[in-house]
Amino acid sequence: MKRINLLPWREERRKQKQRRFALFAAAWTASAAIIVLSGYFYVGELISAQQNRNAFLQNKITELDRSIASIKELKKEKKRLMSRMEVISELQSSRIGIVHMLDELARLVPAGVYFTAMKQRGSVLEIEGVAQSNASVSDLMRHLDSADWVGDPRLEVIESKDKRSTARSSRFVLRVNHVTAHDENKVEAG
Repeated sequence: MKRINLLPWREERRKQKQRRFALFAAAWTASAAIIVLSGYFYVGELISAQQNRNAFLQNKITELDRSIASIKELKKEKKRLMSRMEVISELQSSRIGIVHMLDELARLVPAGVYFTAMKQRGSVLEIEGVAQSNASVSDLMRHLDSADWVGDPRLEVIESKDKRSTARSSRFVLRVNHVTAHDENKVEAG
């Protein structure tokens, strides 16, 4: 019987299988590398796009913060202007009120009573004067109590200057509240 040597054929078949396996392994490795690289670049693009969006939003937030700060400043300025307008309005109304009050005081002063000084602190008017008698001071207080622009008279001091002389005169200090136009509106509304 003849012997057939099958070793070279098997050896060649084994080499062919190894080459095919190496080729498949290289193809799979290349495909896996391509997939991983394309995934890496895709994720990098997503990150870059998101960073661009974040930068855009951050710029808009900065703009809005500036707008909010300017709005706050405008509100402060508005508040300051409104307080100034209130002060001016109060001055305008008090200017008219003082004229009315002085006119009314001139009409209400009975004969024999003279004012020597007037001081105003807030809404309280302090009147110093001289009267021929205590009855004249009493008449003045009644007139002031029924007045429109002044009210609530309070006698602080009354002293007679010369007790021996026939022409007696009394020095007095009287306090009254000045009713402003603002207070008058409150009274009319109530």
